[in-house]
Amino acid sequence: MTNWTEYKIDKHSIKATEKLSKVIIKELAHELDKFFQFDTKIRPQRTRFVKDKLALLGHNKFKYKVYANGLSPNLTQLNGGTFKNSEWLYDLHWYVEGKNNYTTTRMPLVMECEWQQKRRGDRNVDFSGIKYDFQKLLVANAEFRLMIFKVIRPTDFNHLTEYFEDNINNYEHLPSGSKFLFIAFYDKGKTFYYQEIFKQ
Repeated sequence: MTNWTEYKIDKHSIKATEKLSKVIIKELAHELDKFFQFDTKIRPQRTRFVKDKLALLGHNKFKYKVYANGLSPNLTQLNGGTFKNSEWLYDLHWYVEGKNNYTTTRMPLVMECEWQQKRRGDRNVDFSGIKYDFQKLLVANAEFRLMIFKVIRPTDFNHLTEYFEDNINNYEHLPSGSKFLFIAFYDKGKTFYYQEIFKQ
């Protein structure tokens, strides 16, 4: 579990180097007990919790526009809310729009969220669900990439850390210094772990 830090409610320091990492970790840690009260068989509840928090964070704190589907009904435009209830390439992203429609000048954040360890049809590939969604972040032309998932046991990090680092450092089109934040929820411990990886 090298380089992964457990979030501890009783400690106020967050061991992350990037300011945005610290802000995201703090936001997702707020009402963490509520996250673990959701029925794990109803996947959209946890996903909505994460997306709502990140959508509001991007819009309210940073004044970015947000694309995400599956938000709470009160946040979607159909109900007088702020956000488009649709997904564009990623589970959620923050963007800055140009002067004309369908122009984007910046993409400060892209996020993928995957709770399933395995994808259908990939029974022989460890963590295929997480790996599949992570690859979308690898090719994202964004300033910051966030991967959210869950682990069944802390030893899962041994395989995943090596996989993430190898892919980040060996993908040729990814600029040096590219920033990734990984947040892994852990049901048994009622907490989450986090790690930053920057391309060498």
